[in-house]
Amino acid sequence: MSLNNRYDGFSWSKGFLYILLIVTVVFFLLPVYWVFIKAINGPIAIFKYPPDLFPKRFSLENFRNGFQNYDTMLGFFNTLKVVGINMAGTAIVSAIVAYGFARMDFPGRNVLFIIVIASILIPWDVKVIPQFMEFSYLGWTNTFLPLIVPMMFGFPFYIFVFRQFIIQIPYELDEAGIIDGCNRLGVFFRILLPLLKPPIMTVLVYEFVRSWNDFLDPLIYLSKMSKYTLSLSLFYMITPFQMDWGAVMAVSALAVLFPVLVFFFLQKYLFGGLSFSGLKG
Repeated sequence: MSLNNRYDGFSWSKGFLYILLIVTVVFFLLPVYWVFIKAINGPIAIFKYPPDLFPKRFSLENFRNGFQNYDTMLGFFNTLKVVGINMAGTAIVSAIVAYGFARMDFPGRNVLFIIVIASILIPWDVKVIPQFMEFSYLGWTNTFLPLIVPMMFGFPFYIFVFRQFIIQIPYELDEAGIIDGCNRLGVFFRILLPLLKPPIMTVLVYEFVRSWNDFLDPLIYLSKMSKYTLSLSLFYMITPFQMDWGAVMAVSALAVLFPVLVFFFLQKYLFGGLSFSGLKG
């Protein structure tokens, strides 16, 4: 009898957990679903009441208006440019820095590594004013340099991911490369780098999502329309008067679609890299 009671209690708790998960998923996905429905319904159905929960017509007019009447295509290209450079630059630099922390023995290595990781805790609000003053003095405003150059020095979280992976690789591989005449960089690029595919894919996915969704940095440093990123172009589409909600929904749908597709196709590398890096039990 007690076994049946425990089984019944387990079933109820499991069912309640499933219901809670379903409600949570619906709560978070409903706004995204609504954006996609309004994007493909055409401009006429945007203010229809009562609204349709399922699309009754398919139209690309909102997408055409979003690209013809606004500079969103330029925003796409600018965003892809910044995202591509940041992904390649921060991945390779973070990996090299992590290699130094994982393999090279120098005074204060552990303290310096702790400082690098602790820099994650510095609020963005504290850094933004001195960074803006510095970039303004260098004449970098209205360029992509403030969005790119800081990532070319590595990112603390990415450095941590790479370091955790490298310390699990046997040091005998490094010694074999040194015996064969490689220096430290040769060991890294010829021996270790081909083994770093899991953390590299993890860093690339994270950096893509971070750079793609970045809004505040472009808002601060970019004021020329020709330099707007996608997030900034979408922001300036929203005006108090005569706003084309259909076009806004269409561009928003495309802005959401790219990170979702990247995450969907690369999620096995993402979670694999985290588990190999010791971030997952």
